[in-house]
Amino acid sequence: MFSESQFRTLFAYHWQTTDRLLKCAAQLSEDDYFEHPGFGHGSIHDLFYHLLRADLGWRKALETGQQQSPIEADDYPSCQALQTGFDDERQAWQTLLESVDGEAIEGEIDLTTWRGDTMTFSYWRILQHLALHGMQHHAELAQLLTAKGQSPGDIDFIFYTSP
Repeated sequence: MFSESQFRTLFAYHWQTTDRLLKCAAQLSEDDYFEHPGFGHGSIHDLFYHLLRADLGWRKALETGQQQSPIEADDYPSCQALQTGFDDERQAWQTLLESVDGEAIEGEIDLTTWRGDTMTFSYWRILQHLALHGMQHHAELAQLLTAKGQSPGDIDFIFYTSP
């Protein structure tokens, strides 16, 4: 049903779109970057942090079988710090996805939550969740950035071309 190349492509799109949005965010004034719009996860910075936290948290859970304590917002105080975090995460995800074959993607994985509860997930559903989670927040970021005069342009998957 699913293939390794399908998820590698979705994650490559995810990283390229995140990069594109971060480049737009880097053009904003500090006030615009940190301004809370009054809804959602908060500022543009807060939304990027939320995205990084989810990407890193789920990757570590897949690698270890254990949900880890979440990363701290104070460790990512700027757009540049988040860019570094996403760069590191991209590399880590590439390594993980290169180690996963179609059989593993079609299988299940037991994950232990930070509370100690064990839950069983379909591996592909976790990967699909992250791709869709990223798409939701990319769209929100694009809207917020466009309102601040920094449109990322068309970020639809259909127009994605691998580097």
